[in-house]
Amino acid sequence: MNDEPTPKKNRDEINLGIPEPEYPDVRPIIGEFLRGKGMHPSDVEEPAKGGEIVRHVQVLPPQIGKMMALVATNAWKLKTKMTGGEDGEVKEEWKRLYRHVDAIFESLADVGVEVKDRTGEPFDYGLPEKVVTSHPTPGITRESVIETIRPTIYFNHQIIQRGEVVIATPETENPSTQPNP
Repeated sequence: MNDEPTPKKNRDEINLGIPEPEYPDVRPIIGEFLRGKGMHPSDVEEPAKGGEIVRHVQVLPPQIGKMMALVATNAWKLKTKMTGGEDGEVKEEWKRLYRHVDAIFESLADVGVEVKDRTGEPFDYGLPEKVVTSHPTPGITRESVIETIRPTIYFNHQIIQRGEVVIATPETENPSTQPNP
């Protein structure tokens, strides 16, 4: 008798007569789509020797992501204090310092950080922002963001901080307060 165990065969060694499916190469299509969304081609794919595709993935350590989100959020808070009204004009007393805040945002954008303040935009429940509260508002037909409490921060198109917003909702008629005919 042979006391040696029979070696296990891996999936590739077992031939059941079923051919492996062939899938079309969709990487060029995805690359074109992402390039159309503003991503740099080196962020998407790069042809290597032998015709294979090399995908670049940038891993962000959690503490760096938190630090970037903190800097971006505090710069956003400062910017909102320095600007006033709906026109977004810089208040007179802050004009000399505002260029430095603007430079912070340019530096953040240069490294791939985007700060998204959705105040004034229509609200969609598919957005990444967390709704802190909502206010029924007469005269509107659609939800909209009336205040951004914390902006959504992206690094290379990936969320590193989920924003918080206050939304206005259409006022609904309460049937219990309506007069009966």
